[in-house]
Amino acid sequence: MTPKEAKQALALPVYAVLAGQAQPVFPTSNLASPSSLVGIFAHSGTSCRVSPNGKTVTLPVWVNGRQWHRAVLPVLQDPRWVNTNSVWIATVTYDLTLLVSMIGDALAQSFHDAGYGPLP
Repeated sequence: MTPKEAKQALALPVYAVLAGQAQPVFPTSNLASPSSLVGIFAHSGTSCRVSPNGKTVTLPVWVNGRQWHRAVLPVLQDPRWVNTNSVWIATVTYDLTLLVSMIGDALAQSFHDAGYGPLP
């Protein structure tokens, strides 16, 4: 996945994980190796539609396992997205579209930094 594709395809699913509406699933993990594929699923484990800003995405969404660890996980661990952060709370409350856009920008930058292509 390129930075541009990550920004478009993963911003809403990553928001859903951060907001507690979805979770990552590692279907091929075992003691010998991490999962080669990571799915972002609704908590119930069934497909659902996430549409916080008028755009919709159907879960599950699948990500290459290496890209998950090198580019998505750093965004999820970024303190900017902690839901106790006052900026996060204010942005979610007043401009969810901006928050999802900021997450998309962070994903694009992270994929770029990990060597997956130029910034969009």
